[in-house]
This record gives sequence, C-alpha cells and structure tokens, in this order.
Amino acid sequence: MVIKTRPARAPEEAETFVSRRMSLRHLRVVQALAEAGSLSAAAELLHVTQPAVSKTLGEIERALGETLFVRRGRSLRATALGERLIALARKLEADLRRGGEDVASLVRGASGELLIGATNAALTEILPDALAAMKAEHPCVTLTVRTHALTDLFDDLRQGRLDLVIARAVPQEMPADLESHCLLSQQEVVVISSHHPLATVKRIGWEALQEQAWIWPLPGTRSRALRDRLWQGMGMPLPSNVVQTGDLMLTLSLMRRIPLLTILPQHVARAAAQTGAVKILPLEAQLGLAELSLWHLREPQSDLVEEFKSLLLQAALKLA
Repeated sequence: MVIKTRPARAPEEAETFVSRRMSLRHLRVVQALAEAGSLSAAAELLHVTQPAVSKTLGEIERALGETLFVRRGRSLRATALGERLIALARKLEADLRRGGEDVASLVRGASGELLIGATNAALTEILPDALAAMKAEHPCVTLTVRTHALTDLFDDLRQGRLDLVIARAVPQEMPADLESHCLLSQQEVVVISSHHPLATVKRIGWEALQEQAWIWPLPGTRSRALRDRLWQGMGMPLPSNVVQTGDLMLTLSLMRRIPLLTILPQHVARAAAQTGAVKILPLEAQLGLAELSLWHLREPQSDLVEEFKSLLLQAALKLA
C-alpha cells in the first residue's frame, strides 16, 4: 500500500534504479498519480487497471526504499521524493515531445526550433532585433515566441516547453533554480500622445497631468502596485479617467488614436517616440521595475540557444 513506510535503500541502489532501470512506464504512472490524485483515477487516465497502477508504484517504491505518495482522505499526496520524480517525469515528457517536434521539423525541411517566452518589456526592439538577426543567419530554423504570465513562462522553461525566457522580474520573484543574464537596466519615463493638447506645453507638472486620461496597469499586478505607490508618494489621488491594460501593443495603438498618458520603460518609450506616436516628458517616474533579463536552465545549452543569447545581448547593447 502507498501509505506504508518502506525500508530505506542505499543511495547507490536508488541511483542505479533511477539511472538504469526506471522506465517511461514508471514515470508515466507517477505523473498520472500526481495529476489524477488517486489510484483509480490514475488507472482511468492511463487506460489500465487499478492493480496495474498499484503494481508499478510498488515496483518503484520497493526499488527506492521510500514512499512516493501518502493518503490524505480520499486522495494521494506526493512526498518530497515523489515531487522530485513528478518533476522528472514532466521534464522527460516535455523532452520527448520536443524531440518529436524537432524530428517533424527536420522532415518538413527545417533545421531546428527555438522556443522563446517573453513578456511585454522584450517585445518592442530587443527581441525583434534578435529574431531578425537569427533568421538572417538561419532561415530554416523555426522561431516560436510565447507570451504568458511570468510564472507560467518560468514553469514552461523548467518543464522543457521553452528554451529561454526574456522578462522583467523583481528580486523576490527571480527563480534561484534558473540561470539569468541582465540584458537591459533602464528607468521609466512618462510619455504623452503626440497629438495630446498638452504635448506642446514646455513646462507641465504632475497636478495637471493627474486630471488627464491615463493608461493604467491591470489591478492585482506588480506594475499597478508600483504605479499606485508612486502617486500616493506624491500625495495625489489616483487618476479617475483611465484605460486599464497590460498589453503594450494596445497601449501604443490607443495612444495614436486618442490623447493619453502612461509610463513606459525608457527603451520602449524611445522606440515609440521615433515613430512619432508619443513624446517623452521631462518628469521623473521611478517605479522600481526590475532589469530586463533572460533566463535558461542551469545546464549546457544547445548551439542555437547560445547563439540567440549572443544576439539578444548585442541587441540590448544598442539600446543601452
């Protein structure tokens, strides 16, 4: 039974089992138990009988001399060792899926794939410049960019669904298990729509701007908390005329259409100003956002990943 304590095996025996005898069947059962939460549900998920699941789990626990799951009411809860094997199973599944995708790419005539996760801060110049340079060097490499919440991107990176993540993360959110490289560290600036009635005013203060229409971050986000804190620090009520969004493309598109203000990272604001969409105001707006960085797993990276990292750093240098 999964609730019994098993006699501990020597570390060498456990290592031998994991490295030489543990099969995909073992790991899929572990993963199914984690996802389904019970023996019967795991059996249904795998389209096998419950005794077959129990037998496979017993094989692993006997070989390791440790319990992987304990009962909590009607469900199962993974032990510390169980959690480690679950992570291993998910990583292996992602690697196998990725390998299948690579083979399919080769069959189609492509020469590899690079999976990139990014947040808004990377989407204006740094990432597009690096992608363009990569395509120029390797036309047949498939480049895939995914944008999600930062925690989801980090999870995808750990599980092998991404090769790199490019984003801003505050110190308390920086994952210690991933390797990071700073790309760009710049302050934030206030920008105003170029066609805004106040865009040509030479001297303007926060009090006058507070009454204008703003693009404001979404509630519950760190950007929103920092923006609110800046306003409170200046002793002003928050703007009441706002559009709330976390999408940078929508922000810039709206600023071209209607007179608005917002706060942007300096490199993003410069790029938008070059198109004539906005003007940068001479006001300090230190929100305390983190530097733009790239992350990858703490293990040797493929040649494609290493080359793309180099291209990202080159693109960032141009904006420094």
